[in-house]
Amino acid sequence: MARCACGKVELELSGAPLISLVCHCDDCQAGSAMIEALPGAPRILDAGDGTPHVLYRNDRVLCTKGAELLQGYTLKPDSTTHRMVASCCNSPMLVRLPPVLHWTPIYRDRIAPPAPPLEMRIQTRFLPAGIALPADLPAVSGTPLTFVVRMVAAKLAMLLGR
Repeated sequence: MARCACGKVELELSGAPLISLVCHCDDCQAGSAMIEALPGAPRILDAGDGTPHVLYRNDRVLCTKGAELLQGYTLKPDSTTHRMVASCCNSPMLVRLPPVLHWTPIYRDRIAPPAPPLEMRIQTRFLPAGIALPADLPAVSGTPLTFVVRMVAAKLAMLLGR
């Protein structure tokens, strides 16, 4: 389960997550900074300017409470990526990606404890100058093969109805 800070929005998360990671891409950094600037919003970016996410299959994420309070934010007017924020308390909840993608990033801090442990840092090539990367997790400059394999396996499982 994931819930906003005030408890008015809840997500049901079923099954095991696909992966738990910190993304350092420029879009995640900009999107997190945009949400952090909202009144009363919590900090999202970690010490390395990364955004911690837990990814679930789209068919395993359901808003069970407060769907009408979810507000989408985009970096550009024509963007197909929407960062969904609980408007009641400005808690970031999830990211709606383009329809062709079959996974949903959930903001890790919104997951009811215990959240799955983080496994890796990705897209570290986008680190801003002067930001030191924490040495707490394996880090890759792009998209690691582990990520790709898990996403392909998840898509196959969905196609096979598993």
